[in-house]
Order: sequence, then structure tokens, then C-alpha cells
Amino acid sequence: MSTNKATLSNHLKLDDKAMKNLAGNMNDLLSDYHVFYQNVRGFHWNVKGENFFDLHVQFEELYTKLYQNIDDLAERIVTIGFKPLHAYSDYLKNSIHKEIMDVSNGDECVKHVIDGLGVLAQSHRKVANEAGDAGDIATEDMLTAFVGDLEKRMWMFTMFAK
Repeated sequence: MSTNKATLSNHLKLDDKAMKNLAGNMNDLLSDYHVFYQNVRGFHWNVKGENFFDLHVQFEELYTKLYQNIDDLAERIVTIGFKPLHAYSDYLKNSIHKEIMDVSNGDECVKHVIDGLGVLAQSHRKVANEAGDAGDIATEDMLTAFVGDLEKRMWMFTMFAK
């Protein structure tokens, strides 16, 4: 059985062009996740200071959740008929996040986490709206749920920083 690349998403009965664009933006979001995930791992490993114990645990909880979202997002890209990016060079090229290196001050780590969560939430809203416009309510629903969790975590880190 031959598969026409232009109709990969037809199994969902959604517009091919809209779904191809959506998959591209989902891959950009996947890239954002990977770079932010690695930044948070670095904060977890390197944080120092009086809040070490609290932040070390919170950063681990956050990167564990980010990893789960990464997996769900990549599997959703496959589900809609496309291929998720899987090379770190692609992530760096497509992410709006930048690598953050050599940060160990707890306050600075938290500031980067708050900023990163805000950027991720904003990206999610954009892609969720695009999914809704394409009629892909499953992707829209998944991304909307992710936003709620990211915003709650952003609020919690913001309260910690005050």
C-alpha cells in the first residue's frame, strides 16, 4: 500500500495543509520544550545557596513534568501523521528559548524558570488556537491542559521569588 506524503493527515479527516502547518508549529513547540527542559535540568544540578533543598526538588518536579509533556507532544505529532523533530541541533535552530549555562544562583535560576514558563505558555496558546482553527480539538485540548499546568507552576515560582 502506497502512502502519499501530501495526505498523511487524511486519516483524521482534517485539512492537509492546515495540519502540515500545525505539525510544523508543534515541532517548534517541541524544540522550545527541549531547550527549556535542559535549562531546568542544569538549574537542578547546579543551584546553590540557602534555598538549595527547596529549589533542587522543585526543579526536578518541573523537568519531570516537562519530559512528560515532551513525550505527549511528540506522540501527538505522530498521531496527526507527521514526524517529530528528534535532533538537538534542530531544537536549537527552531526554539525561541536560548541555552542558559553556568547559572547556580537560586534567585537567578527562578527568574529564568518564570520567564521560560511564560514563553512556553504563550507558545502553547498560539499553537492551541491554530489546532482549534484546523478542527484538531484533541491537540487543542492537550495543549490547553498543558497551559493550565504551566501557568500554575509559573505562579508558584513567582510567589517563591517574592
